Amino acid sequence: MPTTKQLVIRAANRPGTLARIAQTLARNRINIQGLDSSGPQATVRMLVNNPARAVQILQKAKIRARTEEVVLVNLADRPGTLARVTTKLAQRGININYAYGTVVRGSQRAAIVLGVSNPGRASRLI
Repeated sequence: MPTTKQLVIRAANRPGTLARIAQTLARNRINIQGLDSSGPQATVRMLVNNPARAVQILQKAKIRARTEEVVLVNLADRPGTLARVTTKLAQRGININYAYGTVVRGSQRAAIVLGVSNPGRASRLI
């Protein structure tokens, strides 16, 4: 499975924060393809069509952003597929720090993002 770059944005957890981020990206034709937002400090993780440009745009808007390498796994939408992948990583000592994903209704595939301790090694194992 391939590695990819995602945005990591640290922002205050208050009304309008995610809207401001999304509006800033939209005005600059950056498409959001995946999203996770959690925690009291509002760590927002996003897959976007142009991560490097998105970082520049957000920093110009005074929004703290950086890129981070993650593993993007495309799995069959069946019981046990995620268990097999995560077990393989665990057996090789690769820690999963966080994960997020989705299955589009009616789709046969799930897109899962894994934030792991060693993205390059993990992508070779999966």
